[in-house]
Amino acid sequence: MAFALALIAGAAVATLAVLIFIDIIGRDIFGISIQGTDELGGYVLAFVGSLGLSLTLLKRGHPRIDIFLRMFPKRLRAALNVLAQATIAALGVFMTWHAWGELSETIRLGAITNTPLQTPLWVPQAVWVTGTAIFALVACLTTAHGLILLRTNPDAVEAFYGPPTVDEEVGHYIDQSEASDHAGN
Repeated sequence: MAFALALIAGAAVATLAVLIFIDIIGRDIFGISIQGTDELGGYVLAFVGSLGLSLTLLKRGHPRIDIFLRMFPKRLRAALNVLAQATIAALGVFMTWHAWGELSETIRLGAITNTPLQTPLWVPQAVWVTGTAIFALVACLTTAHGLILLRTNPDAVEAFYGPPTVDEEVGHYIDQSEASDHAGN
């Protein structure tokens, strides 16, 4: 599900890029503009942000300050990694709760933008709420998994929920480089 949402976010960015290109060409050559490209860009930014949260969490890509973490004993590191996961879950639930409140208020008021597109605000907000709700769900499920691992196999917690090591990050970039070299040949 998280990967599918990331693909949707990527497609939205690609579509926006095409619209911006058409708008630039239309203005420069024909003197006409697609109205609302900048508004759509704002919506795409909100979509990409909320839809990408879950995959980033699953890929261990959210920033963590871990300068002293590796100095702690393995069991304490495991507990701290699960605590970090729980904190992210709490943030996801908090974000979703507030996003839902905003969406509810928008629907109640029947709010639309004061732009040429006259977009009903519930449309982009519904995607935003969906993205944050899925993020909250994924974060809660990963926290539950981390708690189970902490009890049954604490050594595995770091592999699933610890910050990536330098070796893992370097290996990731090497793998990406090799994949792009193979794709280019």
